[in-house]
Amino acid sequence: MKVEGGSQTLARGLRAVMLIGDAETPLTVAELATQLDIHRSMAYRLVATLEQFGFVERNQAGRLELGLRIAGLARTVASDLQSVAAPQLQLIADELQVTAFIVVYDGEAAVTLQNALPRDSIATVAQRPGSRHTIDRGAPGRVIRSQLLPDEFPPKTFEYSEDEVIPGLSSYAVPLAVPSSRPVALAIIFPPQPVDEALFVRTLQAAAGRITEGLR
Repeated sequence: MKVEGGSQTLARGLRAVMLIGDAETPLTVAELATQLDIHRSMAYRLVATLEQFGFVERNQAGRLELGLRIAGLARTVASDLQSVAAPQLQLIADELQVTAFIVVYDGEAAVTLQNALPRDSIATVAQRPGSRHTIDRGAPGRVIRSQLLPDEFPPKTFEYSEDEVIPGLSSYAVPLAVPSSRPVALAIIFPPQPVDEALFVRTLQAAAGRITEGLR
């Protein structure tokens, strides 16, 4: 990616963060170097800098994931939405024993803004703030796509996906009306299991309504 009139080094670092966030499975440094079309030694230096600032971290296998600094920055975005949504996300997570999260559109992709994990569950599924995926994949992505392109993709009351964004996981999502033009989805993610779809959708829609009301 060539940047006109800007810093190529900064652009490469930002591109690296985006690639790491977009990856379906955590990348190795070598894989990141290939995608950035740079030498592996340069990729190692780039990753080391991103790690120092907390934008990237390595998992137990040494692969790259978004760092906690990204989550901290995400908390400053749409602060009103996040403060109103937080208790509703926790309510969903505890009631359904799933991970609940808000997804917004950043102009290019569906991005997780915030999440909540069930407090009484031993096994949980993390959907970290800053995680990104295309709007043609996953339940929340398709909810956002229908808000952006309603003529081409007529909006539905809810969307369901399985094995799409994260292999082995299922998701439900509903539209979330907010006082802005930003497309937003309210979603849950969980391991495949028998569920009461009507209950899950009803719970999401009720929470979405309360969030919308709280933002007025």
